[in-house]
Parts: sequence; structure tokens; C-alpha cells
Amino acid sequence: MASGSVPASWDVSNRASGPEFASISLCPSLGGLRMKVIVISGASSNVGKTTVARNLQALLDGAAFVKIGHGRFNPEVKNHFYPLGTPFETIRTKHAEASWLLIESNAILREIRPDLVIYLEGEDPKPSAEYARNRADIVSGQHIDRNEVALLAARLGVPASLMRRIVRISGGEC
Repeated sequence: MASGSVPASWDVSNRASGPEFASISLCPSLGGLRMKVIVISGASSNVGKTTVARNLQALLDGAAFVKIGHGRFNPEVKNHFYPLGTPFETIRTKHAEASWLLIESNAILREIRPDLVIYLEGEDPKPSAEYARNRADIVSGQHIDRNEVALLAARLGVPASLMRRIVRISGGEC
């Protein structure tokens, strides 16, 4: 396989303008079931990204939680830590058995187009925050109407009742 390419069984497409975004794809180890990717992003540190990710991990069967960023692994947080710049394909491969991949990061949004983007508001936003907020499906503190909940539920392949729980965990209103 050439450098930068992915197995043919993974659906990679350009679904957004600008840089090429890898769409989230079929997961060969799951017998073709699609791994769903949710990115939890935020304005800055200490806005609740890890709390949201942990609550989603408890809610979603087979979810793996990873953090991409600066710093070091924190053994008190039950996640997998990857340094900033780790390619998404590396992360996806290491968590191929997961049915849900929860990623705490703003930067990964420049590499992939996840199934769902959650953005947590906060004061003094960091430079990557504006881009992440613009990509968000759910923004903490904002209302999401019934039709949007239904569209997000269909995108994730979950019942609307579960989608409403995801919205509430994320600080959204529905």
C-alpha cells in the first residue's frame, strides 16, 4: 500500500471543500459495520470536554475514548492519549474493534469529517476554537430543534431518543 493510502475497504472521500477530509468509514474488523466517530471540541481547556467524552463513553456500547493534544497521558482519565499530529489512520487502526470512537480534539477536525462534532463554549477561546465551532453540529448552550435531532440521529444510525440524550450530555438543548 502506498504511503498515505488506505485499504480499499475503507470509504475515503472528499465530503467538504478545502483540504481533503477523510470520511469515517467501514471498519473491516467489525465485519463491515461502520465505526462512528464523534469529536468533542471546545473553546479552551477546562470547558468539560473530558467529562462529556466520559459520559458519552458510558452511554454508547463499544465506545473508545481518545484524546489528541499537548501534554502527557493522565492515568486518572480512562482514555488513550495521542500527541498532536498523530495521523487519524493510526488512531483508527489502534481502535479498530470500537464501534464508536470518541475523540477529544480541535485539531483533528482539519484532517477528518467525523459523524458528529460537539463544541463546548468557554471564555478566552484558543486559536483552533473558531474552526471547531464552525464545524460543530452541537454547541453547548444552544437549542437544537426536533428536525435537526432527527437528522443527526439518522446520520449516526441511532434512535431520536438516544440522540436527545447525546445532545443533553453535550450541553445542548432539545
